[in-house]
Amino acid sequence: MKVVLITLAATFFMQSGYFIWKLTAASLPQVGQASWAEIAMGFIGNGKWMLGLLATILGWLLFIKATDLGEVSVVQPLLSVGDVFLVLLAVVFLHERLRLGEWLGLAVTVMGAGMLAFEAKVTLPSDIDWPRLALFLFGVMTLGATLLARGWRSQRAELPLAIASGVGFGMGAVLTKLMTAYITLRGQHLESSAFLLNPILPFMVLSNVVGLALLQIAFQRGRAAVIVPVQLSVINGIVVVSGYFVFSETIAWFRLLAIALIVFGTAWLHFAAPDRDS
Repeated sequence: MKVVLITLAATFFMQSGYFIWKLTAASLPQVGQASWAEIAMGFIGNGKWMLGLLATILGWLLFIKATDLGEVSVVQPLLSVGDVFLVLLAVVFLHERLRLGEWLGLAVTVMGAGMLAFEAKVTLPSDIDWPRLALFLFGVMTLGATLLARGWRSQRAELPLAIASGVGFGMGAVLTKLMTAYITLRGQHLESSAFLLNPILPFMVLSNVVGLALLQIAFQRGRAAVIVPVQLSVINGIVVVSGYFVFSETIAWFRLLAIALIVFGTAWLHFAAPDRDS
């Protein structure tokens, strides 16, 4: 239950930050139309965007703690329960409207997250397969770069940018687990200098920053109620594969079923959405 509560708190703050970013998206300098200096000053000088950043950072720190305590193939998919909170905020405050199919997709996602909560428990990492980790990260980075190039040129960039953002955050989640596992396997503690001095930390931060930037660009080109569930489904897929392929996590059929419901629900949510050009 401890892992579940920390994860729910993490997703609450993360989704609050996402929602605040969506509220400020229209008032921020548009990527591709303004200089990078104007973009940086526009973001940093926007109080609401900075508030969203603080909320997201707090959620990220809680996620690190949850990952330290539990298996990443459980913790990361559990974050998807935050879809409920985000979608309700988008519908009430942004007047976004979801069709019945979209609501059903969201319900399936939540059902999968509820099932996954039964799998959450405090565990210790057993091993890190470094060659597999290198191969896995190379494949994920190649996928992300391909989707980013496609989305940047596309007039219908909502889906490829959401997926590319998911790749960035997914790599961040994998590196988060790598860092916490590395600390534990060396007999150190997360709440110590081992965290700040960890050589994996800068790469983990960079990956999350890339995901954050791509998410902000996606928000400027599409709907929050679709973008976030799609990128979360990508993150879940990346993390689950890494849990088995890299960190030797045992993934039973019940966990796979719960994760499959989450991925299917978020995909359904996207494909049930109306054509934005119609």
